[in-house]
Amino acid sequence: MTYTLSGSGIQALTPGMGALHVHIDTMPVNHGMGRADPANYFDVGLLRLGDDNGFYPARPIDADDMTVPLPTGITQLGYSLFGGAIIDVDEISGPSPWQGPPGATGATGATGPTGAAGAAGATGPTGATGATGATGAAGPGVPVGGSIHQVLTKLSSTNYDTDWETPSSGFAPASASAQLGSDVSVTPANTFVDGPSVVLAAGTWLLMASVLYDDQGNVLHGTAKLWDGATVAASTEIRTFGTTGNPYPIPLVGIAIIASGTPTWKVSMAGSGGAPSRMLAAAPHNGVGNNATTLVAVRIA
Repeated sequence: MTYTLSGSGIQALTPGMGALHVHIDTMPVNHGMGRADPANYFDVGLLRLGDDNGFYPARPIDADDMTVPLPTGITQLGYSLFGGAIIDVDEISGPSPWQGPPGATGATGATGPTGAAGAAGATGPTGATGATGATGAAGPGVPVGGSIHQVLTKLSSTNYDTDWETPSSGFAPASASAQLGSDVSVTPANTFVDGPSVVLAAGTWLLMASVLYDDQGNVLHGTAKLWDGATVAASTEIRTFGTTGNPYPIPLVGIAIIASGTPTWKVSMAGSGGAPSRMLAAAPHNGVGNNATTLVAVRIA
């Protein structure tokens, strides 16, 4: 389960989770940065784990992506986010990282004494043999006929009104993907520029996209959205810090329900302030091809 949190409050958690993955979607304007690698932050927000007895001590949010181990019994998460910060919290199933290995099997206990045998009960008399009942009428049975892979189907609410039918087939699995062939400039200011796109048929589709956004050394706000030109399945925003050569990954996930036709779904990006920025086709450091900005669609129904 994923929760998107802002402001302050208490979020109920699924019992039995082993850890939480916390990702900073939107960084507060007034925050500090330490010297750790990866970078550590200050004044983003505070988290408190809670169980049925109360809450644990607060801990700061100090990384873009951080793992929070959960002690046994944690059922709620208190949060206080500063300066408009927004975070995503993913529940991770499995044992807690704090849980130690199972202890050794204890020694087998001593065998207890054998109990005394109970007294044998008296044998009862043999009952008389009953009369043979009349042969019943033949039942309706299963209809004759049918072919391989057909199933027995009720045709009405009347008893024994059945027939062999061929079951209808389910949806046909399908997928589509697209990547940028080259970098795309995000200009002019506050105008959405299209990135990778896919053409989809009718059905329900899971859309997953990632944009590698380069602020080209400018401090600005970048907004990304996943849409078909009218309906927006997902959107998010990131604030950059003007550090040249350090692009920002922007993930997007959404659901597209297409009743008919073949619409084009795409990733689009807009930047604020008029400063130049761009969507990168390949990662600038140790890149492995034009797959840094990509869109994947998988039909799920």
